Amino acid sequence: MTKTFHTEAFTTSEARAAAAALPKAERQEMIKTLLYRYPVFKNGVSFIESFHRPAGGTDHDTGAIGGLLGESRAGKTIICRYFASLHPNGITAGAETYPIVYLEATEQMAPSHMAERLYFLTGARSVPHIKTNALMDNAILRMAAAKTQLLIIDDAQFLLTDRPTPQIKAFRGFLKSMADANRFNVLLVGEERLHGIIHEMAAIANRGGFYCETVKPMGDSENEFEMFRLLLDKIDERLPFAAPSKLEVWAKDFHHYSSGKIGRLMNLIGRAGLMALSQDTGRIMVEHLREVVNRMRAPGDRYPYFEKG
Repeated sequence: MTKTFHTEAFTTSEARAAAAALPKAERQEMIKTLLYRYPVFKNGVSFIESFHRPAGGTDHDTGAIGGLLGESRAGKTIICRYFASLHPNGITAGAETYPIVYLEATEQMAPSHMAERLYFLTGARSVPHIKTNALMDNAILRMAAAKTQLLIIDDAQFLLTDRPTPQIKAFRGFLKSMADANRFNVLLVGEERLHGIIHEMAAIANRGGFYCETVKPMGDSENEFEMFRLLLDKIDERLPFAAPSKLEVWAKDFHHYSSGKIGRLMNLIGRAGLMALSQDTGRIMVEHLREVVNRMRAPGDRYPYFEKG
């Protein structure tokens, strides 16, 4: 099922009151799916679109491997999930179609497990009991039959580093076979070290180059910090509470905790929002922020978060 994001801003007292009057289950979902399309986010979405449909029309590209790179929690995943939501699954000529397939890699994932996941992500109810190489080949054929245009592999570094050499070779071969099939593109999402890893793989890097973009955290320079403060204000406008939480007042604390990484920022705000919801307060209180950050801070982090205005 395609994920739906909450993007609506509540900019009037009437709109806020209406949002605050909704059932808690709806408000909880709003907090968990809250999204503001800030400039770095928009740039990431535009990059994926340019990789998916480089000519700008309706025809998608095929046979290319690209990358969306950046530090952990920099915001890559939400960009990819949002892009996938723009291309929902459907039915064409009586058959199910899966134009964008989003797969999360894990450290424990083996090549056979990845092939199985691709089966299930394209609507399979069962997976054939065949050898791994055949299963991988059939997974590619299945995606082609499902009219897949783009495969997004999140945390792709887990497939190509810190595992037995035979598995790395198998994943490399799997990626090459996908490109050789020339039916869809593959976007590898993960740490910046993927750039060097892919360029060391001549069989893949030489296929037209590794087209990639880097998602960077928001820095603390005057201009970037002002953008960060604006981001907090826009997030605040989308929180389903009766009154603004005035998050921008604590911009320095939020930035220190998150290092400008939007994933970390949203984890903190989301957890504080759910706490405020459970306590029936009219907004996120500083006490909520303080309690949540004290439970989420890294070992040895003694910064006095949300103590001084």
